[in-house]
Amino acid sequence: MKKLGFFLSVVCFAIAQAEDRVVLITGASRGIGLATAELLAENGFTVYGTVRNAVPTTKEDIHFLEVDLGDEKSVNGALDTILASEGRLDVLINNAGYALVGPLETLREEEMYEEMAVNFFAPIRFMQAVLPVMRQQRSGHIINISSINAFATPPFGSMYAASKAALESVSESLCVEVKPYNISVSIVEPGLVQTHFALPMGSKELVDNPYELVITGMQREIAERLSHPEALQPSQTAREVGEFLMYVIQDSNPKLRYQTSEEAKSLISKKLLDLTGEIYLEEVGKFLEKGSE
Repeated sequence: MKKLGFFLSVVCFAIAQAEDRVVLITGASRGIGLATAELLAENGFTVYGTVRNAVPTTKEDIHFLEVDLGDEKSVNGALDTILASEGRLDVLINNAGYALVGPLETLREEEMYEEMAVNFFAPIRFMQAVLPVMRQQRSGHIINISSINAFATPPFGSMYAASKAALESVSESLCVEVKPYNISVSIVEPGLVQTHFALPMGSKELVDNPYELVITGMQREIAERLSHPEALQPSQTAREVGEFLMYVIQDSNPKLRYQTSEEAKSLISKKLLDLTGEIYLEEVGKFLEKGSE
């Protein structure tokens, strides 16, 4: 309850601070992106959200833009639309992403390229687009949505974790590069979130596939997760993560790295202290033993 009260106080504070602040959120058609867009719009922010095609018609207080994340012209066109209407952009939230899963041997090269294209290169494309605007303004905040998996790589989630780890590295470097221009860069690391997060599996066929039982188990778990995301424990709702992002936006001294829950803090702290990797290997071993029972 204390945490809820804290977030509510942040939301109330945000109402007074949101006037004329313009926010762009990628991947705003569902999940964390949509929940955050709704929350910010409710509290006085001017919100633009990118979608691939289906624009939610019931959200009149959010400006949806159809954008091809892989097309520089499409990205720049979206920014031009915002600037023509608002004259500025204060916050970019790079949220769009998905998780390619499965044993590394079963991932096709084109599947791995697409994972990096969406989770890593698309955020860079947006950052390169907005930085000249923010630099001219002498203000701005870039928030990159990462994951606890950037630190705690799960078995059979190598490429998703790699894409988020790469995004974290770029964010760290960029944070220092743009400080002289009064631009902040923050990394936000959620844990499990109760959304219908896309989890496609690698499709490369192997002779006498040694991972057949693992893949069957993963397919079953993914189906259960998509059917009952609320059953994920410990987890947060998309709205709770949106409230946390409200807090990050309103932080007068933005941090480089944030975790959205105590569970995420604990997991990442443990990994940072595990200098040899022995703790990770021990815990993964227990995980695999449990999965084979």
